[in-house]
Amino acid sequence: MERQRNKTARLDHESKTSIPETLSRWFIEDDAATLFTRAIFYKVQEEIICSCLDMQIKRMSEEIEGVTHMEIRDVKVKDKLFKVSVSRDHVVCSCKKFVMCGIVCRHVFCGLKQIGVTKYPLRLSLNRWIKVENSGTLSNSVSVENDYTKMEQAYLKLTHIWYNFRQAVNKAGMVFIKLDYVHQTKKQLNSYLDDQEGCDVEFTKRDHMAAMVGEQPTEEISVLIPNICKNKGNYFKRLISSTEKAVMKAKK
Repeated sequence: MERQRNKTARLDHESKTSIPETLSRWFIEDDAATLFTRAIFYKVQEEIICSCLDMQIKRMSEEIEGVTHMEIRDVKVKDKLFKVSVSRDHVVCSCKKFVMCGIVCRHVFCGLKQIGVTKYPLRLSLNRWIKVENSGTLSNSVSVENDYTKMEQAYLKLTHIWYNFRQAVNKAGMVFIKLDYVHQTKKQLNSYLDDQEGCDVEFTKRDHMAAMVGEQPTEEISVLIPNICKNKGNYFKRLISSTEKAVMKAKK
């Protein structure tokens, strides 16, 4: 455990005190270097480089309500087109890498580069991957209406708040006057929030799951016991083929 803590502290120190070298001239890579931890940045950097070298845009639609639809071909994947829908702050790709791994894929970066995005969208950065992860996590319950869209907006706003707060604390450093000012500001904010009335509806994590997969059944669920069968051998004697009978007869 001591070795693990020492390794974690060393990696945190490297991520906070140094910025890894960038390989492209795209500003979004510089933004990712200051946003993500070292290990995650190298994975993101690989996707950025591949988006610049290995992607071919086959079709591209006009921008409709801020969203552009594209069909992108990866030269390393034969006979397959990836459908990407990109906007300034949100993207959807048919490869589903961001859904499965939490890392933006190369097809999305190609689409973002095409529409001229230069700053990494915070909506596409999970809290556990960024450098300010240890400064706090999103609360288990968010006071918003029972609406998945508003819940997503609230989570995005919380990510921005945590990131900006950590940036302010880093700027204060170890200067006592600056830290005292941050502390007093936090106290004033707490007093202001205590005076405000809470929202009527509490949107919990259970409501979040229900918004994505449906409501949990409330009635009693009866599950039938599966039939038990043996997966080794057979109840009866093994059938002997005519060839095997002939071999056994020849041996006699």
